[in-house]
Amino acid sequence: MSLNFDPSYALEFDFGRGQIRMANAGERVIVPCDALLALCQGASEDAVRDFGRRLGTEAGRVMNDRLGEAWQASLETVLEHLGGELALMGLGSLGLERWGQALVLSFSHSPLGWAGDLLLGSVLEGAMQRSFGRDTVAIKLMRNEQNVRFLLAGRAGADKAGRWLAEGVPWGDVLSRLATRGAS
Repeated sequence: MSLNFDPSYALEFDFGRGQIRMANAGERVIVPCDALLALCQGASEDAVRDFGRRLGTEAGRVMNDRLGEAWQASLETVLEHLGGELALMGLGSLGLERWGQALVLSFSHSPLGWAGDLLLGSVLEGAMQRSFGRDTVAIKLMRNEQNVRFLLAGRAGADKAGRWLAEGVPWGDVLSRLATRGAS
């Protein structure tokens, strides 16, 4: 088994049947970003979160099928494979930043832009739950034109981070506070 992500033959187009299949994952549908965003904007936050978590769970399942148990692989290998799965979905390029013990994942060049941040965070939550069997919360730390960063934390750490961000504490300081005060 190769630990490098290989997108070769990941998508199969069957024009005779009008179907797209993804290796190890089944049928797919290509949807314009503006249509997906319109659907998400018309749905409740809970519905968007559920949809995003389902997408993330599927990406985590496919990744686990390729790697075995993700928790046994290096963080870089997990990032490469999860990022590859999310790129195949068209969600953008996944990045990782280490801030002490804090896990910060980012998307760059996501075609969904600002309006898709709830969906992207939910995708990460679903992927982490499926890959590592741990419930995590994705807290949006910052967003600019090309990038969005999410802190992935347990409920206690996410609640603290969310409160501090709501109070106007800069996201870098939020991460520093979590490191010095702990997430519990």
